[in-house]
Amino acid sequence: MAEAAAKRSRQGEDALRPPDGMASTYRLNDGREMPRLGFGVYRVPKGERCYRAVSAALAEGYRLVDTARLYGNEADVGRAVRESGVPREAVFVTTKVQDSDHGFREALAAGRRSVERIGLGYVDLLLIHSPGRKRGRIVETYDALLALQRQGLVRSVGVSNFGLAHLEALEKAGRPLPAVNQIEMHPLAYAEPARQDVLRYCAERGILITAYGSVFSGHRDKLGLKPLAKMAKVHSKSPAQVLLRWALQKGFQVIPKSVHSERIRENAALFDFSLSADEVAALDGMEGDLDEYWNPLGWPVDLGDVGEKPKDCRITAEAALACASSSSSSGSESGDSTTTLSSTSS
Repeated sequence: MAEAAAKRSRQGEDALRPPDGMASTYRLNDGREMPRLGFGVYRVPKGERCYRAVSAALAEGYRLVDTARLYGNEADVGRAVRESGVPREAVFVTTKVQDSDHGFREALAAGRRSVERIGLGYVDLLLIHSPGRKRGRIVETYDALLALQRQGLVRSVGVSNFGLAHLEALEKAGRPLPAVNQIEMHPLAYAEPARQDVLRYCAERGILITAYGSVFSGHRDKLGLKPLAKMAKVHSKSPAQVLLRWALQKGFQVIPKSVHSERIRENAALFDFSLSADEVAALDGMEGDLDEYWNPLGWPVDLGDVGEKPKDCRITAEAALACASSSSSSGSESGDSTTTLSSTSS
C-alpha cells in the first residue's frame, strides 16, 4: 500500500513537471534562475478569462507568469498559481510598478499592494514599468524596489522600457545593476540604434533582456513577410514559433501571450528545433516598418529626490502600510502618465 501511494505521488509530481526545454532557465546577475519561456498577460481581460489562461499555461508547463498592476489582473494570476497544484517555489512571478507610483514612498506602497493582491507571499521579480515621461524619479523609485527586496517581499529587481541613459543613471548613482530590462524586441526592432545601445550595455553587465512584443507586437499581418514565411515552412513551424525561437537563440527571455489553449500550446513548442546561424542573421537584418507598442527608450532621465529614502533602506511593514494609506488618499494612483502608459504599454 505504501509503495503504491509513493508511486502515485511520484506520478503526480511528474505530471506537474514541465518538459525539459520549458524547464530551462537563465542565471540572473543576482544569482537567481529565471525561466527562458514565460507567459504574459498584457491585455488579457481580468477575471475568469485571465484565470483560465494562466491555468492553461501552467498545465502546459509554463513556469513564469508576467503581470503588472497596470494590467488589472494580478489577483487572477495569483489565484491561478495557488490553485494549479504547482508548488509556489516552482513558479516565477513578475509584476511591475507603474508610472503614477514613481517615487520612493509611492513605489514602496505600490509594490507591497501588488504582493498582497497576488497573494503568494512574495514576487520573484519586480520591475519599474517604464522610466516615466513626466515624473520618472527612477533612482528614488528603484530604491523602493531594493527596500522591498530587503524585506523579502521581492526576490529580484529590474526595469522595463529603460534606454541607455536611464540604465547609466542607475549605475552612476551607485545602485546595484537591475537583473532584467524588459523591452519590446523582435526582428523589425532589433537593428534600431537605440535598442542596439541597450542590448550592448545589458550584455556587458549581465542584465537579461526580456523581450515583449516578440511576435511583431501583435501585428499578425506581418507574419507572412519573407524570409520568415520560408523559415516557417522549412521547419514545419508557425511564423510565431520562428520569431520566438529567434529571440531565445539571441539570449532573450520571452513572454508570449494568448487566451486560446491551442496557441498557448503552440507558443511553448520551441525546443524541438533550432534556427541556423544564417537564418538568425537573416532575421537580424529583416527589413520592414517598425510597428512598436511605444518607445520610451529616449524619454528624459529624472532621478528624483535620491535623498528622501532612509540611508539603510530598511522600512518596516507598518511604515509601508502607512505609505499605502497615504498614497491612496492622495490619489497617487491616477495621473497623465498612467493614462499614456495604460493605452500603449506592455
